[in-house]
Amino acid sequence: MSFTQDRELRMIETYQQLLQQWAALAPDECFTTDRDYRFKVKVLPEVEKCSFDNPWRSVTSENLTWRLHIAEDVILRQLNFVLLTVLHRCCDRQSNIHFTFIELGTIATICNGLKSQIHPHPAIAALDAYVQLLEF
Repeated sequence: MSFTQDRELRMIETYQQLLQQWAALAPDECFTTDRDYRFKVKVLPEVEKCSFDNPWRSVTSENLTWRLHIAEDVILRQLNFVLLTVLHRCCDRQSNIHFTFIELGTIATICNGLKSQIHPHPAIAALDAYVQLLEF
């Protein structure tokens, strides 16, 4: 396995683990489905307009790196949705979040202390820091 393939597998696993942790810590915000790589995230009216009374949006970690590589619109929209949802969840908790962009990726920091690992996409970094906030 090449370094790039190993890095891509770690990104998929990390994203999936973060989504699982989010579902375990805040099932009213995110929950798991019958497939390991598929989750449902509650739609906030500030993030996305929806005509349903109890809207949930499907988010997947399947083939994440391949979909990002080909710039597939679906995965980009999902990551943007996760990023905006986490930003609004932080606002609801009156928690500030900021990002540091470096050559290797993005680091998100919440509450001046809960810092994510370096992630290739800001949504994954934000989710990493937000999960830490939920655990705190």
